[in-house]
Amino acid sequence: MSGIEGCFDSQQELVVVPELWARKYGDQLARLGVTYAIYVQNGYYISKGDPAVLNAAYAGARCVLTISDDASRCVAMAFPGTEERILRVHYSVDAQRFNTHQPKENLITYMPRKLADHSSKVLFFLRNHLPADWRIQAIDGLNEAGVADLMQRSKIFMSFSHFEGCPLPPLEAALCGNQVIGYTGQGAQEYWSPAVFEAVESGNVVGFAQSVLRKIHQLDAAPEFPLALDLIEDLRARYSPAQEKNDMSNFIRTMGLTV
Repeated sequence: MSGIEGCFDSQQELVVVPELWARKYGDQLARLGVTYAIYVQNGYYISKGDPAVLNAAYAGARCVLTISDDASRCVAMAFPGTEERILRVHYSVDAQRFNTHQPKENLITYMPRKLADHSSKVLFFLRNHLPADWRIQAIDGLNEAGVADLMQRSKIFMSFSHFEGCPLPPLEAALCGNQVIGYTGQGAQEYWSPAVFEAVESGNVVGFAQSVLRKIHQLDAAPEFPLALDLIEDLRARYSPAQEKNDMSNFIRTMGLTV
């Protein structure tokens, strides 16, 4: 629907709209006096729409939820004056599913739907150098349990994140004990610790392949596969149901409601 007049009771209801709907409904909600918040799951989507309408939408929001520190930075840069109304929230990852319980194999995983042209080029440059006892497997067409199973067994995860709010696959891979190599997508910088993660400049596909081969050499030379358990536990706590619940409680209070 193009108009929302009469859809909400401004005295009793509040609305949360995703960043892609702010361009269409945010300024309407403001004009109607409806209390609303904008949930920014990707700070690189907030530019879509008429700038004047977007300015009005973000100016009228009581709260702007952001999924990452990078998304908060994007909102603050794009809409001066929102800084005090930005509320950082975290998603949670199922630690019972994404864990380090399975034995590791000489397996490299990646998601081919993420920058498919980049991943195909990295595989091309790896093809004549990969040791015979190592293999690469795409994570594709699987449910969550299937994704977790592959990540639990793999040693290296190749990240092809691109302009993302807070990319989930590299985090899930890390929680499963993988060494993660690749792009941060900007949003992953907040959890990109050198204990597990190695960043590659976006587009440097030759350097990407070289980083994977160096990591294989390091792992083959190590007496046992390294698990950064302290970092993994920190990530579990940071992206846990308890943290997510706390964030939602803060949001409810910010919106003037009671928990």
